[in-house]
Amino acid sequence: MLLQPIVNLVEILSRKDVNHAIISPGSRNAPLTIALVRHPDIKTLSISDERSAAFIAMGMAQNLKKPVAICCTSGSAAYNYAPAVAEAFFQEIPLIILTADRPKEWIHQHDGQTIYQTDIFGKHVKQSFEIGADYSHPDAIWHIERTVNHAVNLANTFPKGPVHINIPLREPFYPAENEQINFDNDVRVIERLDTENTLSKEVWTSLLQSIEQYDRVLIAGGQSEYNPALTAVLQKLQDEFNFPILGDAIANLKFDVISNHDIFLNQDADNLRPELLITFGKSFISKSFKTFLRKNKAIEHWHLSLDNHLIDTFQSLTKVIPVQPLYFFEKLLEDVDFEQFRNGDDEERDGFYLDEWKKNDFKAKSYLEHFFLADFHQKQLNEFYAIKKLLDALPADSQLHLANSMSVRYANYIGTAPEKQIETFANRGTSGIDGCVSTALGAALSTNKLVYLLIGDLAFFYDRNALWNRYVPDNLRIILINNHGGGIFRMIDGPSKQAELADYFETVQSYNAEKTALEADIAYFNAKTVDEFHALSTAFLEPDGKAKIFEIETNSVYNTEIFKQFKAGFSA
Repeated sequence: MLLQPIVNLVEILSRKDVNHAIISPGSRNAPLTIALVRHPDIKTLSISDERSAAFIAMGMAQNLKKPVAICCTSGSAAYNYAPAVAEAFFQEIPLIILTADRPKEWIHQHDGQTIYQTDIFGKHVKQSFEIGADYSHPDAIWHIERTVNHAVNLANTFPKGPVHINIPLREPFYPAENEQINFDNDVRVIERLDTENTLSKEVWTSLLQSIEQYDRVLIAGGQSEYNPALTAVLQKLQDEFNFPILGDAIANLKFDVISNHDIFLNQDADNLRPELLITFGKSFISKSFKTFLRKNKAIEHWHLSLDNHLIDTFQSLTKVIPVQPLYFFEKLLEDVDFEQFRNGDDEERDGFYLDEWKKNDFKAKSYLEHFFLADFHQKQLNEFYAIKKLLDALPADSQLHLANSMSVRYANYIGTAPEKQIETFANRGTSGIDGCVSTALGAALSTNKLVYLLIGDLAFFYDRNALWNRYVPDNLRIILINNHGGGIFRMIDGPSKQAELADYFETVQSYNAEKTALEADIAYFNAKTVDEFHALSTAFLEPDGKAKIFEIETNSVYNTEIFKQFKAGFSA
């Protein structure tokens, strides 16, 4: 007979709007699997590879903006969740991790699939919970219901993130044949009400006075989900009050922000040094930007964050302001305008500082466009050119996922047209190459939009188990840049000068994705020349048909020459 408290656990998940679950097959987690699959309001997928399963769930949760459950058997299965759990933690994406376990007395007794699962994810979850192995006493049932409520509430509390529930289970695991499961029990749902942090009048007045005393105020956005209201407010602050707004590709600020800083910024650009730096969001891709601000420190640096961790990326932090960016910038927009009105000042904020940023940004953008008009791009195919052409051609209102290593860096130089409203994602919580295909696939499973993944060969082959399932959606599009090795290591000064480069840094390999595409029933395109690339691009970009892979095979040495030429050709 299936344990009713496990059924109730699943019922509570559903009532708390956890309506998607990714299950990895196993025996110890059979009670959870059966309860999740048979629940009428929970959509379940079966993904055998736990590492891929967790990243797929993360991609879904990121799109759905609510928790997704993952469920696995005991033993090393739980450990395989770890890369995605860490990524979700640093990206603040909610996951409900359900790991089946043996009862405590069987740990380290030479029994199958037993490891120490309590607190297995360490500091990479918001909290770990564990329920008892016996379910008959009323207090045990009370504890289970309380724990599930607490876990889901915590996953949804800002900053959001993964939570872990370890669930010891005794045999028997399976209900009797034709046994009915009752989801109508009177389970208790405990609601946690949302609140919004605000600033007192005294604190806000002090902040506003500080802003008014500085001529060079820079607002910079780190990795963030697209927020149309925030974008509109920031655009007004830049257009009407001359605050320069800067953002990497993953900041998702869809207007004419300073976005080409990776090209023009250098450590000696003292004219661009901010007096006051205001940041929001998570990580920044651009090493040039981080290096610039660490050398040219702002007098004050304010970071808008509800996170309890003190994050000092630029080594200049002076204030953490625990409010939502939209609240802060709406208030700033309103009160800067009021201050001018109150003081009888019809003049806009002096625009010299914004002009300096805009001048450099325009020059860099012009250089970028002219660089790709050069004749040598038509003679031999290189990955930078191919990526530029494809990113420029992406359809409006699609999604773009960027794998780590060179893919995310190339995309940050190139960007996407803001008017196309292409939301951009990347696993920049831990910046690993693991799970990039799975994350994009999870996103494609949770949206009707076309989802494009830009990925290098090492990241693709490392995670091709993402395609080892029967759920590959038709709206997934993979742009595979195959230079047959980790090309980034030729572009970094350290490894590029070492004798071990080819064998121990690049990971030279001869694979292509043709057989992977065939096995996964994905349309496959392959280009090795400029003519093949142009001939196949149109068919790949057609919105109809099943999932597609466009593999672009290039030479790593030549790619490095082109990229170094690009980097060296710009002068501020």
